[in-house]
Amino acid sequence: MKLIKLRNNIRKRFIVAESDALVIETIQTVEKQGQASSGSVPISRSGTKLRILKLRGTWRANDYNELCFEATARKGPPETYTFKGSWKLNKNQQIEYTSEDGRDKLTFKGYWNISSTNRLVYMLEGSSTSRFEFKVQLESATLYPKKGEIRYRIGIGIQQRRLKASSQLLILYGEWKFGRNLGLSFQMDYGRDRVKSIEFGAEVTFGRNKVIFALKDELGKPLGITITLTHKFLKLIDTEAFIRLKSRQKEQAIEAGITIPF
Repeated sequence: MKLIKLRNNIRKRFIVAESDALVIETIQTVEKQGQASSGSVPISRSGTKLRILKLRGTWRANDYNELCFEATARKGPPETYTFKGSWKLNKNQQIEYTSEDGRDKLTFKGYWNISSTNRLVYMLEGSSTSRFEFKVQLESATLYPKKGEIRYRIGIGIQQRRLKASSQLLILYGEWKFGRNLGLSFQMDYGRDRVKSIEFGAEVTFGRNKVIFALKDELGKPLGITITLTHKFLKLIDTEAFIRLKSRQKEQAIEAGITIPF
């Protein structure tokens, strides 16, 4: 009597993250075991099938700052993949994800934007819908342009529930620049000649030998971030802006115009 048992094993890996897609590799191993007849030598055969799947959908962040992908389905609600591993910024200031077992690594190409006081947004390159909007806390509401960085505290996964007690540091590196209308921008280098700026409006006030910029978003709402520049440093980074600000110092509070980057 011929008796055959099938063992079916499927392994799955996430191999590429695109702006509106996720590429998955599946390896299916089928093993056949049995006996041709009573008392005969056992028979064992196996085969492997490799498949590459490309799912269309949207990338987003959930309430715990975890990366998620919502795969578009032809029928019914989208299927959501939640990535439980860790992520950090690489040398090009892009998000780099590593799975819990270390087998899967994904790099997300995009650029940063500061949308509100406690929100930091990573826009995926080439997409109008995929973005990661993270809940964050500024490490300090006062920035020092000479350092060329904006520092945030962020909790990921269960850490998000106790952000103050356990969090990691997220640092954006760049260079502060003035626009024609005295608005400020934070120019970031993403590698391979990819430079993009985060644009701000600002309310400007004058102190003794210093100028204070209270930053605003593209809608004119305060971001809770202030930048203090000494006259010496301001003159060093942009002499023309220094002269223009000095000429308006008597007004004591001016609105620096905003350039919307979209």
